[in-house]
Amino acid sequence: MELSLFLAQLFGLSMIIFVTIVLFRPNIIDSMIKDLKNPSLAVVMTSFVTVIAGLAVVLSHNIWEFSWVGLVTLFGWAALIKGILFIACPDTLIGASDKVLQGSKRKGMLIIALLAGCYLAYKGFGY
Repeated sequence: MELSLFLAQLFGLSMIIFVTIVLFRPNIIDSMIKDLKNPSLAVVMTSFVTVIAGLAVVLSHNIWEFSWVGLVTLFGWAALIKGILFIACPDTLIGASDKVLQGSKRKGMLIIALLAGCYLAYKGFGY
């Protein structure tokens, strides 16, 4: 359970920080997607770090249950899959990101991510 709490804190706070910044500086996402369209060391490093982080969660916290603990596991698997897709088929992933993060959809997705981050942080810190 301690690992679940730690990962909920880590994911929750990371999401809160990232989403809050992006809500105030929306051009960051456009810049990131543009940078990812050109294969570079940044794309390879992002992929590598994402796969490592996803594997760390999957290997240490593969707990599937319908609660916040399962949500932590889901985020670990999502990170692993995203990291693999960055390497295997970056164009497909970037195309999907373009569609999901356009216009009014972007703000809605960011709000959902912020709420998920707040929920995980709330659970992780035991409130």
